[in-house]
Amino acid sequence: MKIPGKLVTVNQQKMHVFYQETDCSQPTIVLLAGSGTACPTYDFKPLWRLLSKHYSVAVVERPGYGWSETTEQPRDIDTMLEETREALKQAKIKGPFVPAAHSMSGLEAIYWAQKYSEEVAAIIGLDMAVPTAYEQLKLPKTFGLTVSIAHLLRRPAASLMVKSHPVVKNGWLTKEEQTAMKQITAQQLLSKNMVDEIHYVQSNAEKTTAGKCPQIPVLCILSNDKGNLKTVPRWGAVHREYFAGNQQTEFVELACGHYVHSEQPEQVAKAIEAFIH
Repeated sequence: MKIPGKLVTVNQQKMHVFYQETDCSQPTIVLLAGSGTACPTYDFKPLWRLLSKHYSVAVVERPGYGWSETTEQPRDIDTMLEETREALKQAKIKGPFVPAAHSMSGLEAIYWAQKYSEEVAAIIGLDMAVPTAYEQLKLPKTFGLTVSIAHLLRRPAASLMVKSHPVVKNGWLTKEEQTAMKQITAQQLLSKNMVDEIHYVQSNAEKTTAGKCPQIPVLCILSNDKGNLKTVPRWGAVHREYFAGNQQTEFVELACGHYVHSEQPEQVAKAIEAFIH
């Protein structure tokens, strides 16, 4: 199976970094996948295909995702952020960066700006989570059993998930890429690291909440996804409250599902271009 990007070594494990470089003076956009997105590089393809016409774009696949190996390292926010930074360094991709984070990766993007403010020029939220969104979230007691059952069914589930994914339904992937996405999803869906991330998410959110809200330009692209609203009924309000102290925050609301970057990539790309310029 052809690897779309390059493998770099981080903490003795291979991590996959996909990079589209352009002759542009703007900061590099770093796409960070949400929890459970088994094949981030192809999940993000509709968006990076559009953005790479004007900007340098990287996709860093965390351990246990895409073509990256799994790791025994804990899934706390500090470890995951350092893995991302080291992967970019090993791939010889220089900052400053604009992390464009989907869902749970919003925590990493915000923490990155808190801890290394000189590296982060702005933040783009692709229906990203903010730390306060996790205050009321608790794992069900049957979570472990559900994961075990789902893991047994991951191969047939992977085929159905890929077939119904917007990138396939809308013709964004070649046949070869569709086949690769099926194989990677079957391999990585509910990987050890994916499951561990869920166990760590509450403490990661608490650590991010303890820091100050970043005072840099922020673009929050929000969906009206029913799943989000069921889990966090005040999804949009929580974001507006978290960034209330940052006068450089812009909000764009889209009528679509949680995967805004693959469901409405043109609208998302236009919003990002307007934001950066």
